[in-house]
Amino acid sequence: MKKRIAGLLLMVLAVMMVPAALPQMEPTPVLYTYVSQFQVPRANWASYSEDTEKTVVPIVEKLTADGTILGWSTFEQVIHTPDGYTHGAAWSSTTISGLLKVLDEIRKAGPRPGQIAATKHEDLLMQSTMYHAGGGTPTYLRVVCSNAKADKPGEYTAMLKKLLVPTFEEQLKKGAATFYGLDEQYVNTAAPSIRCLVINYPNAEGMDKWATAISTTMSKWTPAERAEFAAASVLDSRRDVLARITHSGPK
Repeated sequence: MKKRIAGLLLMVLAVMMVPAALPQMEPTPVLYTYVSQFQVPRANWASYSEDTEKTVVPIVEKLTADGTILGWSTFEQVIHTPDGYTHGAAWSSTTISGLLKVLDEIRKAGPRPGQIAATKHEDLLMQSTMYHAGGGTPTYLRVVCSNAKADKPGEYTAMLKKLLVPTFEEQLKKGAATFYGLDEQYVNTAAPSIRCLVINYPNAEGMDKWATAISTTMSKWTPAERAEFAAASVLDSRRDVLARITHSGPK
């Protein structure tokens, strides 16, 4: 399960590129996200990045420009683990057909040398119904995934809205973050109760400001609020990811 959660942590990367045209926290359209990630040996990192720039980036730029997708990103992990993924690409759309059109175009060129060198690969499909995009260009991404209580998964979202979203909104307005959102699986390849909170930052300083604000908020909680926070997820199920966004293109 720990390995599966580690893979799921990056499912939400494309959602972070939601354009300012869809800024509301609870939009009417569901935002779908396709993530393709690879575990690439260190000796092949440069080759993989070069292949991505030559093949993937032009395709997603074109399909963002014509409205097929809302945005895209390529990324690389900052914190590495023995079984974790190192690189990947992601794109988002309000339709599944938009996501698959990108995939079809990318596959026309066949697998590239950098991809062939990968020792592990995984594709994921996510959906988001709570997100808010601000201004600025994202540089870093933090993902925090936990298992919500399987019998009452909605309580996790309700807890976040009540206890932490006001602070999220405040930091978004101050420019410490450029995006936050909560994702769940559309195609369930692991526990359906997994919920992933994703935050985009314009720089490393933004991460420090966000962490300080969250810590301050939590220090003011009542005992009842602390109990509510603890009860919303499965004990010790949290897993984190820190990634660097190498290319991105919101519409």
